Amino acid sequence: MRLRRKIVTAGLSVACGVALAACGQQVVTHVQAGDTVHSALTSVFKSPTTRFVITGQDLPGAASIADGSFSVVLTTSLASGASSSLLRGDQSVDVSIFHASTDLVDLRVVGKSGGYFRVDLRGITDLIGQGGQTTFASISSSINKLAGNKDLGYLHDILLGKWVGVSSSTLVAVARQLTGKMPSAASSIANLQKLSQNLQKINQMKLTVSASFAQSLRTWLSIHKKTADEYSLSLPVRSFGASLVEKLAKPLAADFNEPSPSRAQLSKTIGEISAKLSLRANLWISKGAVSKLQVFVPNSSAYLLIGVSHPATPVEVPANATMLTASNLSVLFGTSSLGGLKDLGSASNLLS
Repeated sequence: MRLRRKIVTAGLSVACGVALAACGQQVVTHVQAGDTVHSALTSVFKSPTTRFVITGQDLPGAASIADGSFSVVLTTSLASGASSSLLRGDQSVDVSIFHASTDLVDLRVVGKSGGYFRVDLRGITDLIGQGGQTTFASISSSINKLAGNKDLGYLHDILLGKWVGVSSSTLVAVARQLTGKMPSAASSIANLQKLSQNLQKINQMKLTVSASFAQSLRTWLSIHKKTADEYSLSLPVRSFGASLVEKLAKPLAADFNEPSPSRAQLSKTIGEISAKLSLRANLWISKGAVSKLQVFVPNSSAYLLIGVSHPATPVEVPANATMLTASNLSVLFGTSSLGGLKDLGSASNLLS
């Protein structure tokens, strides 16, 4: 009898030991998966240069025309040795819109240097002109006519798909000109100066938001390893939002004197979010870095596919860009250009 009890006890001990070991292994696996994913995501945001290629699939309604054919490419980069502060002007950003392999639009901000853009009017016209009367010839005719006006010659470069930019110093010069002519502009400049004086406070707020977001994300993001390099992610929206509000309510109230929603109001709004609503995604990691992210649209089969690569080619000032002068910009804002702006409106109507 005692022998039987010993055998049963030993058997139960072994079984419990195996079960606990299995549970422990699962916990270790989940912890390791979480650490791997968080480390890979952190490396993306800390990288000096990162490139995101975003495409959509199974989009609803009229948006389905963009399935797989259109993509948005976002590239961010920091100047060498710079901190990751957008407010200090260290960061550069480039946004491009592609149709298949055709680069239709480029918008670029390069640190403190200025902003630049480029458009492929022929490619855009070919897309929107299918089945209609709009042709590149009609568009170019209107733009060439408009470019004949004083200080609008740069429109020829836009027509040819060249880079056109404006420096930060030119924007400041034009703003100063407008200050003397337009009271509303003077008010705007005063507001900008006030904002500039509070950059340190805003930068601290940015750090607070980032830290709170990361902490809430780590708390509520559920991570499971599917294959050697693929992970599934799930984030309960209501719980995550409530956690974030709880962490941010006090510091934001202390940093800003502006009226803001109370914690009770925010909690009530978040409480109206369905408890079943979760953001789901699949994530792929290669050599410790995120390589791809699939983000599902709630309550549908649609998703965004985001290719991630870092380091990437840094965002730099485009070569041979046509730089706009204060005179060029004054024509657009000055009363003497109303006739030219009417012609510009006529040209843009051909695209609509």
